[in-house]
Amino acid sequence: MLLNYVGNLLASRGKYEEAEGYLKKSLSISEEISSLSNIQEAEKSLSELYDKTGRTSLAFKHFKNFILAGDSLKKEENAKAMFQVETKYEQNKKDLIAEQEKQLRANKEFWIKIIAIIVFLSLITIAFVQYKRYKSKKQTSEELANKNKIIVEKNKDITDSITYAKRIQQAKLPDKNEINKSLPQSFVLFKPKDIVSGDFYYFYKNDKAVFIASADCTGHGVPGAFMSMIGFEKLDDALAYSADTSEILSHLNKGIKTSLKQSDSDESTRDGMDIAICAIDTNACIVKYAGANRPLWIIRKGKTIVEEIKATKKAIGGFTEESQHYETHEIKLQQGDSFYISTDGYADTFSGSDGKKLTTKKFKEILLSIQDKSMKDQEEHLDNFIENWKAGTEQVDDILVIGVRL
Repeated sequence: MLLNYVGNLLASRGKYEEAEGYLKKSLSISEEISSLSNIQEAEKSLSELYDKTGRTSLAFKHFKNFILAGDSLKKEENAKAMFQVETKYEQNKKDLIAEQEKQLRANKEFWIKIIAIIVFLSLITIAFVQYKRYKSKKQTSEELANKNKIIVEKNKDITDSITYAKRIQQAKLPDKNEINKSLPQSFVLFKPKDIVSGDFYYFYKNDKAVFIASADCTGHGVPGAFMSMIGFEKLDDALAYSADTSEILSHLNKGIKTSLKQSDSDESTRDGMDIAICAIDTNACIVKYAGANRPLWIIRKGKTIVEEIKATKKAIGGFTEESQHYETHEIKLQQGDSFYISTDGYADTFSGSDGKKLTTKKFKEILLSIQDKSMKDQEEHLDNFIENWKAGTEQVDDILVIGVRL
């Protein structure tokens, strides 16, 4: 649509306000005429415009609408293609029946002719039928080839869209350099299963404490990514509400349930997340931890055991009551002590050699075995180990491990 072209042209020249007007007009007209392809194009252009201008929420909203329009367009195109194939099949069927009836009448009319003519006509008939079958098979093969081509193109469009969504999701994640400035001896090992992830990590610093969290949302891939975006925004809201880790999780739980309109109804979504969050006083070496189904592991300097601070056995969102309380634990550490929070992806990774899970027990043993290494080297070791453990098999879940040494 011309309006969309003009809007993109203005955006490329930095005239964002004028571009927004043209793109909104393009979207409005496209919706009035129910043109799914134009709606999809307009939604994508608006998402890219808002992303360029830093309006992440609007970018995310219009990108989601772009995905939904693409799905609707794909369904419409598939329905049209299927109708055309069925119509052609019915016509071929009628033609074949008519041809067979015609041949049958011809055979009845010429039954008195000599055997040689009958044999000749029979051979011609057989050759004709074989030719029709050959043509029909060839036509079917061409149709299948065209459909496969369409599928490949659509898959590419979807992959390109998800890759674009990755940019939006990564823009929301904290900068690892900022984390290292506040926590020089730390690492964040983040390995999404798909292009986008249902796991996310969080970082915030104020004049009293450094906050860091690892979260595991329901699902992975695109559904998990939607949840992670919601979870990240609601965690921002919770930190603005309180600096107490217990109250942060309680507020996050309420925010998720409100955002997803979760209630006791069977029709309500049951999506949510598991999370561990720590508030670190680096001067006093005090960590205040609260968790929803995700524990805190501590390895004290020179020790050979992993201390586990258990989480509250309730998730964020889903079936959890809105009034749920999450317990806060205050831990005094010494310089050289390390602690770890993670999602369940690392421990649940399957081996490429025997198909067994790594398990939490084995994960703890690995952490104990690398305590002589720097945190940067620990991250590299954990990354190499899990890749060797998978041995080329598909990763079954997102992986997120955060380590901090005081």
